[in-house]
Amino acid sequence: MKTTHVTREEMWAKQCLSATDIDYTVWEQDKSMLHQLSKISHSCTFVVDMYKCRYAYASPNFVDLLGYDRHKIETLERQGDYLESRIHPDDRAQLAALQVTLSQFIYSLPLEQRNEYSNIYSFRILNARQQYIRVTSRHQVLEQDRNGKAWLVIGNMDISPDQQYSETVDCTVLNLKNGEFFSPSSPLTSSTNLTNREIEILRLIQKGLLSKEIADKLCISIHTVNIHRQNLLRKLGVQNSIEAIHLGQQTGLLS
Repeated sequence: MKTTHVTREEMWAKQCLSATDIDYTVWEQDKSMLHQLSKISHSCTFVVDMYKCRYAYASPNFVDLLGYDRHKIETLERQGDYLESRIHPDDRAQLAALQVTLSQFIYSLPLEQRNEYSNIYSFRILNARQQYIRVTSRHQVLEQDRNGKAWLVIGNMDISPDQQYSETVDCTVLNLKNGEFFSPSSPLTSSTNLTNREIEILRLIQKGLLSKEIADKLCISIHTVNIHRQNLLRKLGVQNSIEAIHLGQQTGLLS
């Protein structure tokens, strides 16, 4: 199976939004409301403009709670991917892949059902102390264009009460109409029962690390690394690391 590398921006472009169907006076009203809410809420709120393919807003709480640069938050529209820049690099790759997968799911639905979902992510982000902590970020449609297409997406980010160490981005999708949840778990992990350590080692193999380098990085013996390598090859049903990496890329586990 041939893999395709699609960006979030390319997925957003599938909306085919038009300036004639968007009313930015609505956004000015929303922004005023969000400013007021930021004074009573501790959540870090942001808005993405899918027509312009860029961030349109981030609340001051990003500065107070997470130590973000105040000037960059106040001028976020001109800062590109500043918000993403503070996400752990490994989590950032996983998050982008998940968002593409979920966008593909959303766009496979009839237009009238596409805005009925909220995506809830858990990942690591750099805080004011320059430490990576886990946050929970919930994304859903804030405004639609005149044809019912998602135009503005709002996200609310909070520090997760569960700070247990993990190198995996968690995601849950909530249907806002009926309250049903589902988790878009990777077919690789669900069908093969790879352990978190085996997945971690597979990702390090993808980065080109040898067994000794992996052992040093994870503070385990080379013998233990080789056992994990043998187990993940067996579970994946492949003969070597190259095939394992290829299968991981096909199923979305590896970026």
